[in-house]
Amino acid sequence: MSRSQEVEPLEDRLVAAALHLLQDHPAERLSLRAVAHHVEVSHQAPYVYFANKRVMLAAVAGAGLQHAAQRAAEAVAAARTPTERLHALVDAYVAFVREQPHVHDLAFGPLVKKSDHPRLEQSAKTYWDQLHDVVAACQPHGVGEAEVLGRCVATWGTVQGISRLQMHGQIPASVPAPLDDLVHGAVETLRRGWQAGNDNPGPLRR
Repeated sequence: MSRSQEVEPLEDRLVAAALHLLQDHPAERLSLRAVAHHVEVSHQAPYVYFANKRVMLAAVAGAGLQHAAQRAAEAVAAARTPTERLHALVDAYVAFVREQPHVHDLAFGPLVKKSDHPRLEQSAKTYWDQLHDVVAACQPHGVGEAEVLGRCVATWGTVQGISRLQMHGQIPASVPAPLDDLVHGAVETLRRGWQAGNDNPGPLRR
């Protein structure tokens, strides 16, 4: 065990170990025992910090999402205009899906709830607030908060949907555009619709 490991709190080391293991394996295959073994501590040690596997996974998801939110914030801060910030956020999200698919799926999948751990709850809020602020800045004057929220969901769903389809090999080979072009093209179509005011057709009529 290195000196830095001795200084670093065990809880943080356990979370870091779990994130490392998620590079190669989905969360379903992660166990408290495996994490403890990776850190070289007793298999009972994780229970000092996590009541069960679900709580540990939520803490791990929160840590991974916190890191993704930090990277996204840096990308957005480096952009100059609202449109550039929107596409910078898209790039950061695609990078999260591409580079850490198991962490992404854990954070946004059914295995854990936001309320399972305060770190996940806070990280999810930060991530959503980033999306909200960036999308809101792209709206024309007069757009209400309810519409902004709906457009946030549409943007998120578009990016996540296309990214996951590509990651699972579900986009037909006949589609020539790479993932980045598909995602940015779809988001740009949404943005232009917001500016034109033509993305809200009103209630469906029967």
